[in-house]
Amino acid sequence: MSTWKQSRALTAKCRDLVKSRKDLLAWPVRAVVFGGIVGLVTVLPGAIILAVSDSTPVMVAGGVLVVVGLVAAATAANLQLASLVVSADEALHGRHLDKTEARDRAGGHLGDLLGWSVVSVVVGLIVGAIRGNGDSGIATTILRGLLSGLIAAAWSFITFFVLPVMILEKVGTVTAIKRSASIVRQKYGMTIVGSVRIGARFALMYILPGVLILAAGVAGGIVLGGATGIAIGAIGVIVGGALIVIGGVWTSTCKNVFGVALYRWASDGEVLGPFNDDELAAAAKSRA
Repeated sequence: MSTWKQSRALTAKCRDLVKSRKDLLAWPVRAVVFGGIVGLVTVLPGAIILAVSDSTPVMVAGGVLVVVGLVAAATAANLQLASLVVSADEALHGRHLDKTEARDRAGGHLGDLLGWSVVSVVVGLIVGAIRGNGDSGIATTILRGLLSGLIAAAWSFITFFVLPVMILEKVGTVTAIKRSASIVRQKYGMTIVGSVRIGARFALMYILPGVLILAAGVAGGIVLGGATGIAIGAIGVIVGGALIVIGGVWTSTCKNVFGVALYRWASDGEVLGPFNDDELAAAAKSRA
């Protein structure tokens, strides 16, 4: 089967499973909403301090507030994604779990999720520091961008299974990171392509059309001007923005669901949900 047909088959199976369990779609939305609200409340004060103060001690305090806020926001989001992991695992086993129970089970790992958020924020800050602000000259900026991109990609790769491992194996942050890296390594340095294919399909189905409609609406509004231009621009922004949001929610949900299925297969060979062994094997291609 060609790569394109494989991606279409994986996307269709993920979409059908999520359609039968539409409650799964709510968790990525909650992650964005709760993470955003917590981030706004906790990061904004520190950001304001950094913007208006020129006192070193005060700026340090502002920086600490920003970091603490980022960790709090990440934890709020990760708690929702952990609930998605719990719900997805039950759905793949053919069982149903209500929202309260999923949230309670995820909440039992709050300390571990906090630790994972701390590690994620620290790594993000390091990557950002390596990337810089683009004022180091063209050559240096390109090199720093490439290096930071490679580090971010490698980190994303080795921590691909962290949340499923943490929640389903009930282990701490450090153990989950080591276990995730071990699963990847034991599969001979597998390249996880399944979730990439799923994301690409949803991007073509929703996000790209949404971007084009939004851009066309804005351009049409500018060209036409007046009440007609405002109306066309508004319609383009609303329709295009809605498609982008819908695509993002479906992408996040299906990638997380597939990630749980791939984790179960990669860790103990268990084949769950609508997927088969060949599809899961093809989605984790070995370099060997």
